[in-house]
Parts: sequence; C-alpha cells; structure tokens
Amino acid sequence: MSDTVVFVKESGNKNKDENVLEINQNRVRMKEKQKGTLSITFESPDKGDIEAAMAFFESMTDMEPLTMNIADTGEVKAYFKGTAPFSQTEEEGMTVYTYGVTIQELHE
Repeated sequence: MSDTVVFVKESGNKNKDENVLEINQNRVRMKEKQKGTLSITFESPDKGDIEAAMAFFESMTDMEPLTMNIADTGEVKAYFKGTAPFSQTEEEGMTVYTYGVTIQELHE
C-alpha cells in the first residue's frame, strides 16, 4: 500500500510532469468544510514539498477537474475551487511551511 496522495489534472497539459503531484500523506491534512468541499493543507519542513504543491495548483483554473488518490484507495473525482496563502511558522525551533487548497468532490 502506498503512503502518498496523488493529484492528477484532468485537463491534459502538454507537459506531463505538470499534470501529477505526488506527495507523502504525512504532509497532507484534509478537512471537510461542507458536504463534498474539502480543505486540504500541505504542511512540511521541506519547502520543496510545498513549492511543488503550489506550482501544481496555481497553474489550475477555477472548476478545473482533477482526481485525488489517497494511499492507492481509488481515485476521487473533484474539481479545483481555490488556494489559501503560503505561510511559514516556527515550531520547536524548526520552520514549517504550509499551503492550502479547496476542492469540491464530484458525486455521481
């Protein structure tokens, strides 16, 4: 079983590497804000993890379709709704970087 969360853009960008974001699930927190709307926070001491997430999501347009697969449990279809600001905080003498996005699950 995988320990990653994989996001895939459905729009088919010409550069294939820009269509996929794979990140360790320990770096991802999810909270359902209202039915089907997920607030996803990426949190890591490695700024590169957060920069990869920012590059992936900031190239998306509002309502662009994507899929999310948590630890190989199956694809969840959704669409992109927006981003939250990048931030950094000090925790126990260590810098932690955070970035957030909101997606809406598609229920068929």
